Amino acid sequence: MEKGKGKQKKKKQPLIAVTVGHPKNDDDEKKGEKRVARGRLGYEERQMMLAITGPQKPLNYPTHLLAMSDGTFTKEYEIPEEDREEVFQKLYLFDTPPSMDTPMLDIHEGKRFKVKEFRVIREDGGNFIVSPYYPVSGGTLLDWAESGAVKDGSDVVVTANRFRQKPPIDTKEEPPMDTNGHE
Repeated sequence: MEKGKGKQKKKKQPLIAVTVGHPKNDDDEKKGEKRVARGRLGYEERQMMLAITGPQKPLNYPTHLLAMSDGTFTKEYEIPEEDREEVFQKLYLFDTPPSMDTPMLDIHEGKRFKVKEFRVIREDGGNFIVSPYYPVSGGTLLDWAESGAVKDGSDVVVTANRFRQKPPIDTKEEPPMDTNGHE
């Protein structure tokens, strides 16, 4: 067989994250629908994000314990107001970070917020952007939909975002990880 013939190299397709959900609303509780505990809140989403970024060094900010609705605790960074946009830009997984004043919807909670209200947690060897409602229902960055694109009373939210081609931050050093989600 001649050189250059044989298996053709497939062109890599860009990675896209798709969020599909039914936003929670107040009528759900009136109908008697209760939220079912999903184990560790946000676990699946954090694992997906960690697969993109790999393990990350802890950020150089103090942390405090944050009580979660499932009875566990997580570490939340205390990021000063003047550093929040820079941290968001560094940790944001997708191609085009929204402005800090962009209205968003946490599809787990069905509640709106502005990007600047984000939280950053430290779990599973990674630093994760999460919604301000993360302690209640586990909404990570993957569970955000642009609020303007969601009509009140809609049943399904679908968002798609293209991941960056390279991890958003340096991941050469791997911090230790344990199976409990904390370092």
